[in-house]
Amino acid sequence: MTNDTKNNLTDSKFFLDYLKIIICFFFVLMLIIASINYKVDQEKVYPSYFKINESKKLSITDFTKTLIESDNGIVMKNNIWNERDIFYTLASHPTDAECAVFGSSAHAQISSFRTNKSLSKTCSSLINLAVSGGALEDYIAMTESIIQNENPPKTIIISINPWTLNFNRDPRWLHYKKSFTTMMNKIVYRSNNVSQNFNKTESYNIKLLKNLINLEYFMSSLDLLISKSDDPNELANEFNYNLGLDHNVLLPDGSTIHSNEDIMGYQKRTIDGISGNQNYKIIPGKWYNESTIEVFAQFVLYLKKNFEVALLMTPMHPEVWNFSEQPVVTAMKIVELKVHEIAKSLKIQVIGSFNPKKVNCTAEEFYDEMHPKDLCLSKLENVYLTY
Repeated sequence: MTNDTKNNLTDSKFFLDYLKIIICFFFVLMLIIASINYKVDQEKVYPSYFKINESKKLSITDFTKTLIESDNGIVMKNNIWNERDIFYTLASHPTDAECAVFGSSAHAQISSFRTNKSLSKTCSSLINLAVSGGALEDYIAMTESIIQNENPPKTIIISINPWTLNFNRDPRWLHYKKSFTTMMNKIVYRSNNVSQNFNKTESYNIKLLKNLINLEYFMSSLDLLISKSDDPNELANEFNYNLGLDHNVLLPDGSTIHSNEDIMGYQKRTIDGISGNQNYKIIPGKWYNESTIEVFAQFVLYLKKNFEVALLMTPMHPEVWNFSEQPVVTAMKIVELKVHEIAKSLKIQVIGSFNPKKVNCTAEEFYDEMHPKDLCLSKLENVYLTY
């Protein structure tokens, strides 16, 4: 055997050993990331096997009752429950509120509890059921809970985002896919288009497995792990909503007050109309889907059997509208026209607009590109059309 051959064999062995080390390191790293994501579980999406949470003293039903009966809401120091589970339970709790609002984080500030009341001409009181990334699938799933309410609100207000008239624009609704499927079987016939839409939906369990090695989720988990206190959620004392507290506060009507840190962070943001929220879930050219609109119409008609129904649009930051070439601006223009067309055909009312000029909201009345403050939201009924 020549020296060259020996050297080649040595190099090959070294390379294989190096490769094994890299693979083992990568495997261990992925295992650590997955373990931290599972243990911290910031959004409470994983089963509670092997996990012990001593701070979980109240059932979610008791938590909801405590929230509603509180004077100033609850300081959310610990993410004990999944956000969607909280609002799903709130939807079924007997209430004297006139309205319930389905929506996304853009609508989380809508409130009848604050000084700057929202929708006061339509509702003397309301419960806010908005969830992060709220989509049409969320609204349909939430309906399973609200129709079981022994004393439900009289009016359902359905918030529309530029992406709402499409299915599969946010996967978080899959947390209660069973409820969604139950309601779909009640409110809409199974057309081929609708079936194909949901046959393409990735399994929720597969998404959860992928999320275990999601780097963004891991960084958030690390932040929570480092800063996390064992203090339980507690009743809030009276405080300044504009300044916030150290943690988010859930008010008795379900609306959210951001933490002081988040509020200060929002004030430092630069609005460029482009980079926010991953293009706002907009797919250029696919502004709405006809089969989704078909389901949406059936959904509204189903609700109208027991509730008054209104459609709601909240404005985006004025700076966003200055980037007229961006897909989100095109989407807002097209979808707003379609919303009025749908409302006219279903004989329901439309409140608000995506355009801040129509509602009379200024730049100072927004947290960021798509999250208006309560002062802006108090002006929504400046645009109010009944068909």
